[in-house]
Amino acid sequence: MRRLAARTLRRAWADRVLGLAAEAGFWALLSLTPLLLVLVAAIGYLPSLFGAGTVSEVETWILTVAGHVLAPSAVEEVIDPVLADVLRHGRGEIVSAGFLLALWSGSAAMNTYVNAITIAYGMHDLRPALRARALAFALYLGALGSGALVLPLLVATPDWILAATPADARPVVGPLVSVGYWPVLIVLCTGLLVVLYRAATPVRGRWRREVPGAVLAMLLWLGGSMTLRLFMSLVIAGNAAYGVLAAPAAALLFLYVTALAVLLGAELNAQIARSRPDG
Repeated sequence: MRRLAARTLRRAWADRVLGLAAEAGFWALLSLTPLLLVLVAAIGYLPSLFGAGTVSEVETWILTVAGHVLAPSAVEEVIDPVLADVLRHGRGEIVSAGFLLALWSGSAAMNTYVNAITIAYGMHDLRPALRARALAFALYLGALGSGALVLPLLVATPDWILAATPADARPVVGPLVSVGYWPVLIVLCTGLLVVLYRAATPVRGRWRREVPGAVLAMLLWLGGSMTLRLFMSLVIAGNAAYGVLAAPAAALLFLYVTALAVLLGAELNAQIARSRPDG
C-alpha cells in the first residue's frame, strides 16, 4: 500500500496534476455563473413540473449557499433580485446566451479532465484531439441537460423528504432517510466518478477497476472541502485585504480541490492497472 501511494504521487507529479487541476478549476469557474443562470432559468420555465414549492426551495437553497461565500449586502442587492426575476418568470435570453457560454467553458473544463485522465493511464496518444474534445462536449452536454432535474433533488434534504412523506409512513421512512441520505449521496457521486473514469479512457477495462480511484477522490474531496472551509473561516473571512476577491477566491479554491481529487483518483487507478494488468 505504501509503495502504491508513493508510485501514485511520483506519477502525479510527473504528469503535472497540480497544473492540470488548476486549468480544470479555472474553466469550471468560468462556466459556473452562466451554468447556474441557465439551470435556474430553466427551472423558472418549468414550475408545473417541479411545483411552486420546489422552485421556492431552490431559491432559498441558492441564497443560503451564496450567503456562506458572499457578503450579506451582495446577496440582498444582487443575487436575490436576479433569482426572484429568473425563477418566477424565466428568461429566454439568459437560457440561450448563458447556454452557449457555459457550453464552451464547461466543455473546456471537461476536456481538461478527459486529457488528464488519459495522461494518467499513458493513453493520451490513443485518442485524436478532435475526438477527445467531442467526448468532452458530449459528457458536458449530458451533465448540463440533466442539471435542471438534479438541482431540485439536491434541495431535498432529509427534513424535506420527511415532510413530503405521508404521515402514516414517517415512522418507517424517517429513520431510513436520516441514516441513509448522506451515504446514498456519497455512493451516487462515487458512481458518477466511476463513469467519468471509464468514459475518459480510450481502452476500457472492467468497471471495478475504476472504483478505488473514485473512492479516493471522494475521500480527498470531503477532506479537502472541510480543510478549505476551515482555512476560509480562519484566513479569508472577515479579512478586509481580500475584499471583493474573497468569494471568487473561495470558489476557485474549491474547484481546484475538486479537480485535484478527481485527477489523483485517476492516477491511483492507473497505477493499480499497471501493477495488475490482468486483474
